[in-house]
Amino acid sequence: MAPDDVLAYTSTALVPAVTSLVCWLVLRAVHRNSMSVLASCMLFVAAVPAGMCLSLGLVAAFTNLLHGDGVFLLVAAPVVGAMLTIPVALIFAVALAVITSRRPVRRDSGE
Repeated sequence: MAPDDVLAYTSTALVPAVTSLVCWLVLRAVHRNSMSVLASCMLFVAAVPAGMCLSLGLVAAFTNLLHGDGVFLLVAAPVVGAMLTIPVALIFAVALAVITSRRPVRRDSGE
């Protein structure tokens, strides 16, 4: 495997990996009632651009390995990585729904 292929796969896989890590940590916090659902969603949404920036930074740092059509990797790796994050987002949504549905209902008395 050529070094530019390794760079392509690594930088593409970085976006879903970062998002999955944030997803796991946020779901644990929501399960323990230490984070609200809204804050967890905001962190999850912020993890995707952060992963894309990390992916772009990785590719930009090793541009000397790219040659020919590999230069398209500067644009393609973060975008393809973001598209690979869609299953992670679906799993996050289902897990968040399951966690919040198992919480006891709090009833405030209006007195």
